[in-house]
Amino acid sequence: MVQVTYPGVYIQERASGVRTITGVATSIAAFVGYTRKGVPDKAVAITSFSDFERGYGGLDHDSPLSYAVRQFYANGGSQALIVRVASSFASAAFVLNDDAAAPVLDVTAASPGSWANSLRIAIDRTAVRNPDAEFNLVVQQLGSDGVTLQTLETHRNLNLDANSPQYAVSVVNGASATVTLARRALAFADAGFAVGTDTSALAWPIDPAARTISGVLDGTTPFTLAVGAGPFADLAAVITAVTAAITAAGVVGLAASETGADGTAGTDHLMLASATPGESSAVTIGGGSFGGLAALLGLGLANGGREFTGSAGHRPAVVAAPLPAPGTPGVDGVRAGAVELVGSPLAKTGMQALLDTDLFNLLVIPETFDMTDAQAAAVIASGVDLCEQRRAFYILDAPAGKTLANIAAWANGVTQTRNAAVYFPPVRIADPLDGLRPRAMPPSGTLAGVYARTDATRGVWKAPAGTDATLNGVIDLGLPVSDLENGNLNPHGINVLRSFPAYGRVVWGARTTRGSDAQADEYKYVPIRRLALFLEESLYRGTQWVVFEPNDEPLWAQIRLNLGVFMNGLFRQGAFQGSTPQEAYFVKCDKETTTQADRNLGIVNIEVGFAPLKPAEFVVITIQQVIGDLS
Repeated sequence: MVQVTYPGVYIQERASGVRTITGVATSIAAFVGYTRKGVPDKAVAITSFSDFERGYGGLDHDSPLSYAVRQFYANGGSQALIVRVASSFASAAFVLNDDAAAPVLDVTAASPGSWANSLRIAIDRTAVRNPDAEFNLVVQQLGSDGVTLQTLETHRNLNLDANSPQYAVSVVNGASATVTLARRALAFADAGFAVGTDTSALAWPIDPAARTISGVLDGTTPFTLAVGAGPFADLAAVITAVTAAITAAGVVGLAASETGADGTAGTDHLMLASATPGESSAVTIGGGSFGGLAALLGLGLANGGREFTGSAGHRPAVVAAPLPAPGTPGVDGVRAGAVELVGSPLAKTGMQALLDTDLFNLLVIPETFDMTDAQAAAVIASGVDLCEQRRAFYILDAPAGKTLANIAAWANGVTQTRNAAVYFPPVRIADPLDGLRPRAMPPSGTLAGVYARTDATRGVWKAPAGTDATLNGVIDLGLPVSDLENGNLNPHGINVLRSFPAYGRVVWGARTTRGSDAQADEYKYVPIRRLALFLEESLYRGTQWVVFEPNDEPLWAQIRLNLGVFMNGLFRQGAFQGSTPQEAYFVKCDKETTTQADRNLGIVNIEVGFAPLKPAEFVVITIQQVIGDLS
């Protein structure tokens, strides 16, 4: 309420109470199975088959999923999620050494597979701001001729200071699409001076000859510091011992201190420097030389020595040509089994990786086509559970070899969910990897594309079937189905793929796995079930604002307004039957749906009803002969 303090006119704004509900996507297809490359057990979004080729290697003989994705986009699909499931894979890995051949950085390919065996990693110091401190990391790929190198990525002005915004590990891991970096846990052992990754555990060896620090102050005054026997409890104790050694040796102008003193392992380190501003020193710890004050500060190298930063880091050396291949080659892996496809909900592997996604509407697992009945049943059961949990629809594939005689018994026995549909027979496509010879494939990828095309052109309430539901890219069907055979399968909820003159191959069924006539289920038809899932997901997301609002008539009125506007918009698009909104849908939220007992429990009840459009599955034409007037 506006606070009035002076005579005059006051302006205040009042909220309209309208909160627009946006309908969710209806045809984001999730594909689960083996691909030649790609990050395993992670759902990655793509928007074209070109994206799939770049990220997952394109078509592969051993990957039914790759053909399914190709068919999805050939039939009108737009958005997809890919979950790669494989076994026995390995990532290509490089090791970058420093000037003294000590390992500095581990470079690992961004995803497993042999695709990364052609990668090459180069270190360039010629075009950096500070050659003593920085370097460019160049990721290149070896051409098919074995000689030509193509630059894929260049990460510029990197360093190995963990506190720097140009820290190589952070920059590359945040920007690279091909590799990841990890800093090596190093140790000096060349002259007996050992430093672990934890600076608090720094210790000196027993050999008295190794307990010395020698160097040249200001380029003219050599010195040798004899440090105590130790071991030292922490870096502060080392600095105390070194300071005492400086005093004992009578070295004037040399100071020992700790830099990066934040207590974090790998960032604190000993610094020996001239106490006079502007002067430098070159210091040797054990047998490892450190060139200049800049190196001691962790800024870079001078005089060809080693850098000493963090817990004992070195700067990568320039890699001489020819660039080395990965020390550990990448391995593509092989197709996994039913257990890996099902995955673990806790580890988010296999199809359970989809639990981390925001939304998917269609589930496609084409590898059940090549499984035994028992294996396929296990995968399908898990897929059904996932779809029911996430309000998605499963286009399931029957194992190969099913016939007109046993497909109905198999489908009715494997699942009785409303969130799935079975299509028969398999499709045959021209295989580009086999001289365009026909290859039998599961139909799910093709059907997912038909679903997406129908949603885009007509709406989710239109059955993805009929003469408009043509199967693009399909040159033939696994076997022809006649009208009588179709009539035997349709009452059992089996959607038949047919071939008609002038129309080609089309989808000729729109029933869920609960579509058997004997069950008389209210969600026997695919479009009705998918429309209900669409409404549920849209209203679930569109009413989040209601939580914690005062539970009384003003809130109920807002709910009725906002949900009514959303439902009316769908009615105007033709989503419901009826000639008026009152016949098509209702939204009820008042003291009848939400009693005082509900309000005391913090519950608000909203009832939404809709009159779905059932597909005209059977068309009956009555023809009568008109006889002339006999009177």
